[in-house]
Amino acid sequence: MLLDSQMKDVPTLRQLALLAGVSRTTVSLALRSHPSIPPTTRETIQALAKKEGYRRDPVVATLMNQLRISRVKRAEEKLAFLTSYPTRDSWKNCNNNFRFHAGACQKATELGYRVETVWAKEPGITQARLSKILYTRNIRGVILAPLLVPSGHVSLNWQYFAAVAISQTVVKPALNRASHSHYQGMILTLRQLRHLGYKRIGMAALIGDNARVNHGWEAAYLLYYHGQPVENRIESLIVSAWDSKSFKGWLDKFRPDVVVSNDAMPLTMLKELNYHVPEDIGYACVDLPNETIPWSGIDQRPRDVGAAAVDLVVGQLQANAFGLPDCARSVLMEGRWQNGTTTQRQVSKPKARARRLAVKR
Repeated sequence: MLLDSQMKDVPTLRQLALLAGVSRTTVSLALRSHPSIPPTTRETIQALAKKEGYRRDPVVATLMNQLRISRVKRAEEKLAFLTSYPTRDSWKNCNNNFRFHAGACQKATELGYRVETVWAKEPGITQARLSKILYTRNIRGVILAPLLVPSGHVSLNWQYFAAVAISQTVVKPALNRASHSHYQGMILTLRQLRHLGYKRIGMAALIGDNARVNHGWEAAYLLYYHGQPVENRIESLIVSAWDSKSFKGWLDKFRPDVVVSNDAMPLTMLKELNYHVPEDIGYACVDLPNETIPWSGIDQRPRDVGAAAVDLVVGQLQANAFGLPDCARSVLMEGRWQNGTTTQRQVSKPKARARRLAVKR
């Protein structure tokens, strides 16, 4: 009975919320006269609190004040978006890099941080000097942008920093990373194409691009290839550089009804060879260049990948986890399929269409 009396004399925020018919957050904001709460609602809740004898818990009030102060201080902290391209701004020429950066900036702002782009290839820069520059700028969190080379090495005095890599291109040292799941992207593409009725699906890619994604696309395609009837198996075209003659030879030999690639060049070459896309042959891109392009394929959601990298590095900072991880973690983001103008549902080919393809080949 004594407990019931005390609870009645000193109601909690939860009890006030029940009495007022609003959420606990609304009550808390109203009691602090927060401008997001309408004046009438504020006055009603404040009057109710006074009537019920509500008093703030000084311990909780002190804790919440400290949290608010820490948020203000944290807003001054910076994260480095570290680029290693040959020139200061050439990383922006890659659409994905630009969107990684945009997603990272947006997420960092939400968490009270600011992203500062740092070029690791400044003339005369060394590992020690770059580390000192970051440290003296009060930058302890580092996001490594994708490298231009398929697999590379980045050096810093890692013990001073919490670092996360975007993509699969940084292979040394082993860092926590955020990346699109390229294997899943190819699996999803193949599944969607099969759903549209395509049976003879061919993959075309550059050797360097394949290496940049740790062969995720090729691995998924090979798994698909070996699960198909022999008559529908098409060897992938993996080349060091695009060449119309080799591409045409591959088309003539295997006669795919759709080509999957991460590159726009196969689509360009199909049109140059007078194929009508998607009437004669389909095309699907496992790495759509931007959100507005009308092709069929995978939106890798690079903004979300950039945001995930920020989540990882901020988590390390808050845990005071500096230096190289004992066991590196990878966050793999799933992409989403986009139905576009370069594929269509398959039906039996009309005789005229079949004759046209025979002439092309």
